[in-house]
Amino acid sequence: MASKKEHIEVVNLGEYARASDDPQEFSVSHLCSLGPVFFEHQEAPHRHDFYTIYWIKKGELTHTIDTVTHTVKKNTLFFLAPGQVHQLKSSEKIDGYMIAFHNCMMCPAGSSDMDPVKNGLFVNDAFSSVVPITDPEVEKEIDWMIQRMEEEVTSRRANFHSAFRNLLQYFLIIASRNAPKPVSLTPEYQSKHNSALFMTFKGLIEQRYKELKNVSDYAAQLHIKPVLLNEISKQLSGITAGEHIRNRVILEAQRYLYNTDLTAKEIAYALGFEDPHYFSRFFKKYTNQTPSEFKELAKA
Repeated sequence: MASKKEHIEVVNLGEYARASDDPQEFSVSHLCSLGPVFFEHQEAPHRHDFYTIYWIKKGELTHTIDTVTHTVKKNTLFFLAPGQVHQLKSSEKIDGYMIAFHNCMMCPAGSSDMDPVKNGLFVNDAFSSVVPITDPEVEKEIDWMIQRMEEEVTSRRANFHSAFRNLLQYFLIIASRNAPKPVSLTPEYQSKHNSALFMTFKGLIEQRYKELKNVSDYAAQLHIKPVLLNEISKQLSGITAGEHIRNRVILEAQRYLYNTDLTAKEIAYALGFEDPHYFSRFFKKYTNQTPSEFKELAKA
């Protein structure tokens, strides 16, 4: 009898990065160099504690992010944010690159200019981004940038951190221009105060969604009124602060239902609900399915 699956593994960047005495903030790896063990490990549901970009040059695979499965073919980029549960399955030899990095490498401290680009690629309605590259010139440009990033990681010459960061930012901008819905720096995002406050709110949700479920709780943490937090959220994302909180709780519940053998009652307690029956009603209200119905249909 198989053992009960109760946890979703969290992989840290050090497990993928090259051996070094320095704390690992970024890594670039040729997929062929990672070996078969890497792909065997990728078939089990797991999370990363870092941002990941895959550039698939050859072959085809299926990539399940949370509960949505995508077919990824050659010359395709896909983006994965920290905390998302994913698994990769390939039926043929895959070639390409994996770029892994912590948030500190994406944007200089105090800068919000890259936030719209970052959010458009890594955090969107489907919680994933798959970007086919059809223009041969763009393909060449992406190859060149990744090779330069790999060279900086390998050579570790003076200021290689800055060189990698600048290459990464340019890479993300090029990718966003070729995404199905190109990311633009809208006037709303230029409001640095509101943008920074909203990103702080999103960060707080990630840290405390299991214990804080009300807009007023987060507004108090940010020292603003709940109505203002809702206004900023609507302005910058199109949905209310309350919807962001509920969506994050629902997403985590779906991750556990899809990737573990925990019961709805066990998941309710894991997500900070004191009453499992209330959790089941909450889940059905916002998904139109009971937890057991979701699990059955997702696994079908």
